Amino acid sequence: MKSSPPEKNRTLSRTEALACIPKQNDTTTWKELEDGTIIFTYAIPLSRFFQALHRKFTKNSIETPTKRLELDAMGSYVWRLIDGERSVGTIITTFAKQYKVSNMEAETAVTSFIKTLGQRGFIGLY
Repeated sequence: MKSSPPEKNRTLSRTEALACIPKQNDTTTWKELEDGTIIFTYAIPLSRFFQALHRKFTKNSIETPTKRLELDAMGSYVWRLIDGERSVGTIITTFAKQYKVSNMEAETAVTSFIKTLGQRGFIGLY
């Protein structure tokens, strides 16, 4: 049974949050390096003032400035688990087994990481 996306300004209960299914955003640009780590490349949002400065002092004013973010091994592992089918709870359990940590430690780390990915627009929760 597919659930609908959580309402934007509603606080989810712990049970509801763990049942959510994270899905990678189709517009997120990332690649996996030879060592298995993941690197994201994303546009830096600029205010109007900085957009004007960028256009004035950059040869290629059409190109938007970008930033790179490299995940560590644990973050890269979680990223690969985000497949649009696994729930947050399943990802936590899988992470806990892989890294031999308690479910509570895994829950703290994974939910914080997933929240950060969502804030950056790399994933959505369904």
